[in-house]
Amino acid sequence: MRFNSKELINVAIQPAKFFTKEGPLYIRNGNGGWLRKSEGYQEKWCRLRGNLLFYFKGRDLLSDPQGVIVLEQCFIQEEYREIQPHAFCVVFVGEEHNQYFAAHSTDQRDEWVALLQQASYESLRGQLKSLRGQLIARTGRDPINEQRHGILDLGDPMDLQQVEPMLEMSLACSDLPKTVSGKAPSTFITISVVTPPETEWTKCGQTEIIDSNSDPFYLMTVVFEASSRVSVITRLRATLYEIREKPNGAVMPMGSALCSFRDIVTSPENRLELTIMSADGRSIGGTITLFLWELDLPAPPKNTTIQKEKSVTNSIPRQTSTRKKKALSLTQDSFYKALYCCPISKTYRYPNTDGAIVVVQEIMVESKLSFNLPQQLMMLYLQEEKNWFEELDRLANLNEEYEAARKEVIAEHVKLNATYRATLEFFKNYRGAQFKRSMDKTDKQLEFVPTNLHLQMLKVEENMADGRDASYDIVTFGAPAAHPHKFRHGGLLKLLHNTPEEQQNAIRPRSQVPSAKDASGQLNTIKEIVEQQLDKVVTAAKDYSLDAVKCVLLVLNEKLQEFLITCDTAYFETTYTSYKSALEPKRGAINGSETSSILSAESTHSKIVTPEDKWTFDGVGFVKIDAEERGKPGTWQGMKHQIEDCFEVLQQSVEMLPHNATATERCHATVSSVQTLRDAVNHLHTQARISISFTRMKEEHSNLAFNMALKYRRDVAFSQALTAATCGVIAKLRQCIDQKGFVRQLRTIGMIVHFESLLSTYGEEMGMLEDMTVAINDLNKVTFHVREMSNPEGDPTPTVTGDRSKVIVNVPLSSAMCSKVSAELFHNFQFKVVPIIFSVGLNEEQTLAELIGDTSIQENTNRENMSKLQKYYDLFVHEFSPDDRPKSQSPVTLDILVSSLAHHVQLKSHKNMEILQISSELTRRMNGVRFTSCKSAKDRTAMSVTLEQCSLLQKEHQMDPKIFQHLLDTMRSDGIRRDNVRKNLVHTNKYAFSKMQLRAFPKLYRPPDRTFGKQAAS
Repeated sequence: MRFNSKELINVAIQPAKFFTKEGPLYIRNGNGGWLRKSEGYQEKWCRLRGNLLFYFKGRDLLSDPQGVIVLEQCFIQEEYREIQPHAFCVVFVGEEHNQYFAAHSTDQRDEWVALLQQASYESLRGQLKSLRGQLIARTGRDPINEQRHGILDLGDPMDLQQVEPMLEMSLACSDLPKTVSGKAPSTFITISVVTPPETEWTKCGQTEIIDSNSDPFYLMTVVFEASSRVSVITRLRATLYEIREKPNGAVMPMGSALCSFRDIVTSPENRLELTIMSADGRSIGGTITLFLWELDLPAPPKNTTIQKEKSVTNSIPRQTSTRKKKALSLTQDSFYKALYCCPISKTYRYPNTDGAIVVVQEIMVESKLSFNLPQQLMMLYLQEEKNWFEELDRLANLNEEYEAARKEVIAEHVKLNATYRATLEFFKNYRGAQFKRSMDKTDKQLEFVPTNLHLQMLKVEENMADGRDASYDIVTFGAPAAHPHKFRHGGLLKLLHNTPEEQQNAIRPRSQVPSAKDASGQLNTIKEIVEQQLDKVVTAAKDYSLDAVKCVLLVLNEKLQEFLITCDTAYFETTYTSYKSALEPKRGAINGSETSSILSAESTHSKIVTPEDKWTFDGVGFVKIDAEERGKPGTWQGMKHQIEDCFEVLQQSVEMLPHNATATERCHATVSSVQTLRDAVNHLHTQARISISFTRMKEEHSNLAFNMALKYRRDVAFSQALTAATCGVIAKLRQCIDQKGFVRQLRTIGMIVHFESLLSTYGEEMGMLEDMTVAINDLNKVTFHVREMSNPEGDPTPTVTGDRSKVIVNVPLSSAMCSKVSAELFHNFQFKVVPIIFSVGLNEEQTLAELIGDTSIQENTNRENMSKLQKYYDLFVHEFSPDDRPKSQSPVTLDILVSSLAHHVQLKSHKNMEILQISSELTRRMNGVRFTSCKSAKDRTAMSVTLEQCSLLQKEHQMDPKIFQHLLDTMRSDGIRRDNVRKNLVHTNKYAFSKMQLRAFPKLYRPPDRTFGKQAAS
């Protein structure tokens, strides 16, 4: 190693305040060490500074240091084999000889060892990397603003503070000199500022790269935020870089131009052209042109905007004077502030085909619902588990076989309940970032949280007389799947189809148990109404007249008939008979009176009086039946007949009363009969509930472990899907609630939610697609209830209620938003979502699947969802006239889009991306919500989202086709999706593609050079 001894000596003898630690240590001589005069330990005075350990002969420091040890490529370990006590050793990697030390005490040894372990540059760098990663994960911002020279790294996130942009700058160059080879240069520009008396330049942003162009016009603009604290005296430096080696990303500064903001604002139309100068002050040829716009902001803070001189007009170009009124403002909008955080935005400007400037702003925000809604779902699941425990407790007096089954079911649910409670506790104590990184998708604690959930918005302002502003939202998140549980046996779709036939009854939507649950729910509703009518009978008898009692009896009779019709469902009688047989022991029969007493335990409050003779119609005539047989409490029909008999007794008691009967007489005639009828209704209702619980318990127990695992996996995937869907639905409500016909559309035919899947049908991704398909279909059971917030400053966070079979999301809206809808439409405003999913594999694994694998799940999914979309479209065009539909500049009509999509779905073509593109456009033009997913919503999703944005700009905002590819590459190389990659991977911002992989990608889905590289799959 080469070093300057004089400088080292000067460092070694500096005052103690510059050293981490100093003190006496014993250093062993000989045995290959640096001190070879004699064997054994000698006491030295040691001083530690950074990664340098100096040692002196004595403490006086009058003499030069005897040596220095560089603490790099080494590690420290304690030595217990040495004769000298309290010894430790510095072991150098790859070296034969190590250096041994000893301290005066154990405490001193431990202190020296700890400090020496942290002294190396490698250790400090590791600590810095760890802390930097934690800060990026928590805040979404990189705390280190690195100015790298010579190496191209365009994706480093800039300042992501939640503040409003104040100024915006566009840049262009002209007449740039040719390269040595005679070609036009590939360039980009960085902008830095400094405000006197400060002397350090601060980088504010940079443009995209434009290849081989001597007159580049950069689409990406540089934004100055309030934190920049620019003023008229602020100096600006525009540095032009040339890319010399594309594979390595090496760049070379060509020159720069300096000016002040006063120079720009005093120039005509805020446009300033500067000559490019080299480092030695000579012109290199060519110019840089700066265009500055002051953005329209409400009440900007003092000393943060540019103040022009009195002699200069204050006119700002009108083409941007209203843009910020429609842009996202987390600091001004309480709704966005409450539901979203960590915004990232990038701005572009391009001339449309008419020559007018179009301003485009990309915005990406994290959703605070990522952890909030899964937490609410945990509470909902726990409540449902509690209800199930109560139902299992009601199953008393079962025989040995079914009692053992009941205990096993309870044990499994206790485990599930403990898992949900642990997850809920984790969510309550969680204080990290508001999104789950792609590298955490297999984290068991975070499995209910959607991966990499973000709301991405594209805001467009057309600067023309007839131009229109527009906003397009898209939700991106990783495929909703149970990643921690792997996919060795496939995903939910395969597991459901492979379930034994007898087990499908407990899982499939059309099985007996869900049907019985629906009937039971209907029975509960009607029973509550019957209870209310019974109370009204007593009230009418006590406080009103005999006529009032008779009127109430008419209504009661109708409700009782509804109750009994519901009970006529064959399933109830079958399950009740099954439950009754389970009460009997396997060997021997019990007395019929004992069975009767068990089943009628709840109906012994009062004796049921029945008429002596009853008649029934046998199809030919009326025949008399025995009253004893009719009133058997041990049969389902017997309990139904008891209710009919009790009502007849009540009705006859009322009919026998004189018209002028007193209140006492009316009460005496009705109260007892009402209570008897109430007991009969309650008894039948209770037996129905117990019978359903028994059947559910049997079906669950028949394949207990499988059913519980399937239930848990479905809960995981559904939690992710519901969270993402709610994020998109709320954003759509806020964006379109004031549009004509929008609310009526939701109330009439629901809101279509379109999920685009880029997963392949090969390997694990097929299992992910199966999970995703089931999770999206489960959204059919979700209903959104929209209500007005009682408090203007209230929390707009949605709440989740209901159970697994019927989930209700309550969405509170501010009074200002609710006032945009008529009172008639807003009253009891609720709607269903219509989930559809289209899937087309994109990567090289899909190529393998098409050659040697199975693509049937993709084809079947697309066909089924095409049918759903067709039905929704038919309702949409039937219910709503063209005036009530979203406006579009596209010449392609809806019917052509539907026909084209149907054609492509039926067409068996290699990676037919037209399916995704047409279905996305069709969804937007029917007021739908767009979602895009791949495995982690990072790489393939970025390709799809940027392509969709550029397609929207071309179809709806007249973007010149010549600009299309350049803007597409710019969004992929310098847009917010690169920041999304950095947020997920921390250590890099490159898409996880290799050149070999990209050969299998369709051309429009390939990223530009220098933006991808090999890395661990995520």
